[in-house]
Amino acid sequence: MIKYSTPERPYIDMHHHFGRTINRAPMVGVNLPMALARNAATNTVASISMPVATGSPILNGMADIRAINEMASGARAAFPKTFPLVLGISEVRFGESGLDELDRAFRELALDGFVDHPPFNESSLPFIEVAAAYGGLCNLHCHTPLMGRIARSFPGLTFIVHASTYATEHLSDLENLVFEVVQFPDGRGTKWDFHDLANAVGQDRIIYGADQPYYDFRHLQNEIEAAPISDDLKDRIAWKNAEMLIQRFWPEWQMPSKPEEAPRVYDPEILWAVNPEMEDRLTVDVIRGPVDVSAIIQK
Repeated sequence: MIKYSTPERPYIDMHHHFGRTINRAPMVGVNLPMALARNAATNTVASISMPVATGSPILNGMADIRAINEMASGARAAFPKTFPLVLGISEVRFGESGLDELDRAFRELALDGFVDHPPFNESSLPFIEVAAAYGGLCNLHCHTPLMGRIARSFPGLTFIVHASTYATEHLSDLENLVFEVVQFPDGRGTKWDFHDLANAVGQDRIIYGADQPYYDFRHLQNEIEAAPISDDLKDRIAWKNAEMLIQRFWPEWQMPSKPEEAPRVYDPEILWAVNPEMEDRLTVDVIRGPVDVSAIIQK
């Protein structure tokens, strides 16, 4: 079980998904009350709002894409200071209808950008063009040579990129990238070197991401708090750089002084249920609650 104390330092989460996903075994998810409860427990005063990854239960085609964009936007409508930015999603498999939905979401929901997920390739470029028409922020979950080509092709967009070793070594010269500390730098078990990261990309370009509903981000908070770096760099990673990034899109926004009060008090064993074989992997589903993974763990 994780040893954790809520940090005194505030955090802004720039990688937060709403919804349920089937591209994990078991299915996991997070809704608004659960997100607020986790934020309150971790001194997370604000989060970006974006849908879960491609692969979520889409039984009704574009109607489900539309609904999940409205869910992400609805979090901001209910708590604008807590969820100041919204990224919308669409899917290549829906072709022109997917492009139309992304355009609608930008116009009607006042999106701040676009989120895409693996498998990511050039077929998503038309969706990035829609985002570029409105300007904004993109998280493509991509840190490969393709990310470099896209960033150069769309200099007016700001891209969040995972701060992997490849990204820091090959993409740091691109001024429209910000580098996200999320989960691990290069796969399970690898550790962050925040000092080297700051030297590689600049200390003002690093942001923090929790990656709900997949990851128990308290592990990453522990790693940041224990790191042998200055308090100033810890503040930059945890909240300062994210605050400045948000204010580029919403200049009047001010970081809340404390997390929003959650409407439900959860048992911590429910809120933070994890896979016993991988204790940083959340196994909480918004409908079924904690999932017993013993039957699916490969011995």
